[in-house]
Amino acid sequence: MSKKILAVLLAFAMLFAFAACGGNSEDETTTAPVETTADPFAEVDATEDATEAPSADDATEAASDEATEAASGDATEAASEEASTEAAAKMPESKEEIIEYYNTAINNAKKNSKSIHSNYMEHAVAGEITGIPKALDSVGQSLIKDNMGEDESKKNVTWSTAADKNAYFPVEGETYASKLTAADVKDAKIVEKDGKWIIRITTVADPRSEGYSHSNGHAPKAFNAVLPGIIDGYIPGIAKSLFSVGTVATAYPSSTVQVTVDPATGNVTHANYMLYWTLYIPLSGEDVVLPFSTENDYTINW
Repeated sequence: MSKKILAVLLAFAMLFAFAACGGNSEDETTTAPVETTADPFAEVDATEDATEAPSADDATEAASDEATEAASGDATEAASEEASTEAAAKMPESKEEIIEYYNTAINNAKKNSKSIHSNYMEHAVAGEITGIPKALDSVGQSLIKDNMGEDESKKNVTWSTAADKNAYFPVEGETYASKLTAADVKDAKIVEKDGKWIIRITTVADPRSEGYSHSNGHAPKAFNAVLPGIIDGYIPGIAKSLFSVGTVATAYPSSTVQVTVDPATGNVTHANYMLYWTLYIPLSGEDVVLPFSTENDYTINW
């Protein structure tokens, strides 16, 4: 997580903690709605049922291969190599196939690329900030909004060692870049443009929780998600007890990652992550609700 956004959020939390001893706000607090999602496997199952049955073209090709094998072992080997090449370059079609292909490609980028260049990281307010006590509303709004924008520590930075790529490239602090499954994905699309494949993955929305980790939730499995435990751990215990600061929680509305892949090699050459996240800071029984977005853009070098 960006040190800049963490510092701002901690200052923000402490500001409200000290304000809590002066009385409670009468303002109503609005919480972000929880998105409901239909069974993510329904479409996948239907697609698999339709594609599992061999087509007439498949049957004809199989018969041709068998005849070729009988005629010449050399011809069979050549046909097999050609078929393998075609299969390797075949664009994935179903949601499950796209996710599997994406996981393989992005994990390989983190592990085996020559280097990863961080083009930029940018924070923005992604909705209405609510629940701020009246006395500190203007100060709190300014503190957050004035510190949005680009994070200079992630601008034009190149990571070439395994340690740095593991530390900073999504998922930060892990040796992998994605553990997404069909259950984590709301939508998966792939298109061809200028000889490259562009894959767009949109995650299922994560409702409010205090317990998200990289293995718990949807977006945290593939993004540099701001985890509630990290922010909560930096708020001093004395502030929590004296000023009734409750346990921090987060939610992750549907977020998107888009990558460009060279189909000839399977290598990811560009990745853009747009994470939406909402921070909840309970203050004297009321929630301060902070909706944000964080965009990361990378070039992967081979």
